[in-house]
Amino acid sequence: MKKILCLFGALTLLLSSCSSDDSSNASDSVLVKKVVLTGTEGKSTVNYKYDGNKLVSVIDDSGEINMHYTYTGDLITKIEFKLPDGSVEQTNTFAYGTDGKLATFLRVELDNDELRGYKEVYTYNANGTVSVKSYGGDDKTQTDASGTATITFINGDVSEVTSTNSPNHKYVYDAKNNAAKNVLGLDKISFVDGEGTGVFHNEVSDTSGETVWSTYSYTYNSAGYPEKSVDDVEGLKYTSEYFY
Repeated sequence: MKKILCLFGALTLLLSSCSSDDSSNASDSVLVKKVVLTGTEGKSTVNYKYDGNKLVSVIDDSGEINMHYTYTGDLITKIEFKLPDGSVEQTNTFAYGTDGKLATFLRVELDNDELRGYKEVYTYNANGTVSVKSYGGDDKTQTDASGTATITFINGDVSEVTSTNSPNHKYVYDAKNNAAKNVLGLDKISFVDGEGTGVFHNEVSDTSGETVWSTYSYTYNSAGYPEKSVDDVEGLKYTSEYFY
């Protein structure tokens, strides 16, 4: 779900050239408008809509990816996954503490004609890690303890997730700019649902145990953003090209 949720880790960013004097300011406002994915099954186009630096929707031309974002201030508080007919298949809800840090994540989805809920509760530790307690249940009550996890970060991105109820993950990043770094609120939710998503830098690999789940290689523009990536995600190989 993580790769579909943000669609930035493997995507590329196509920027117009700028001089060394203004490249920093220009890169601070870069937002991807369209991504073209090319794989063995053909091409698909993913379109992004914004309100300023706030993400409004992510929709592909097939209708398979159809996500709509709600903000409260600068924080993402809801993502709705819709079917082509407009009905909501899944809703992710995010609640924050007074410090602006994510406090709880709730996913409600249709499972065998029943609405099921999954909740994560976060504790922020003095050493910079985040502890997670997860719960399951129906769409109204999530009281069944599901497991625990610990999340570790490096340079603002998730570097490791160790969990009692889902696969562990170790992530490696490059030192370049991630295409998602200028989207408000994504860094606050980059560790939900048992996996991590790179926001500030580009993910090079995701390893679980001895298995490498995904790898990415990039070409970059003069501002240090990806122009194109070659991706292998759980055996699915494709290329990504971004347009702004």
